[in-house]
Amino acid sequence: MRFVASYIFCFFFLGHSFAQTCTAPGQNPSTAFPVCGTSTFVQNTVPLCGGRPVAYKGCPGNGLTDINPFWYKFTCFASGTLGFLITPSDLGDDYDWELYDVTGLDPNLIYSNANMVVSNNWSGEAGLTGASAAGSQTFVCGGLGKPLFSKMPTLIQGHNYLLLISHFTRTQSGYKLSFGGGSAVITDPNAPGLKSAEATCGGDIIKVGISKKIKCSSIANDGSDFYITPGASNIVSAT
Repeated sequence: MRFVASYIFCFFFLGHSFAQTCTAPGQNPSTAFPVCGTSTFVQNTVPLCGGRPVAYKGCPGNGLTDINPFWYKFTCFASGTLGFLITPSDLGDDYDWELYDVTGLDPNLIYSNANMVVSNNWSGEAGLTGASAAGSQTFVCGGLGKPLFSKMPTLIQGHNYLLLISHFTRTQSGYKLSFGGGSAVITDPNAPGLKSAEATCGGDIIKVGISKKIKCSSIANDGSDFYITPGASNIVSAT
């Protein structure tokens, strides 16, 4: 009897330790990583957390959850199809995904509102997965023997989307996420412009606001991307 009680306690402890709150940036809908369509996202490790039931469409009620999740957000600037590829660092790992239209809605509603689901793939097989011309189904449910690629979903111009990547395999091995193959435009075609400029009290630093998100690595350290007119001062650096 003592052995049975100890076994039940151990089982409960392991299950509870897995269903942990996700705290890393990008692991919740509200902290999703912004996507630039020309970038490849590299996630070297996937912290073990999550396990919250998510809303889903096209599958029976078998309880799909955001296991070890990461979230990505983007806007559609020209309607068309979306293609993307998830490449596990360990091709023996099982990755799943689901795409939501969150336009005008609280992103946390993805846990309860199945009408936000655009497409998904919960195949139980390991290896490369995503949405491509090789896919024939918009919704792929969980289980072995299911195709790893779904049909490319159609995005609507001006709509905002969330992509969930769920790591079903209980390891911290990461993946690469790249977009391509579809006709939708998810990169803002407008060049960044000056939104605001304000000098500090000392007069030697100017804080600049830009009209869109940009990569810090795209700015030259010597400040040559900026100039002051009339040219009374020289810019020596930018951070």
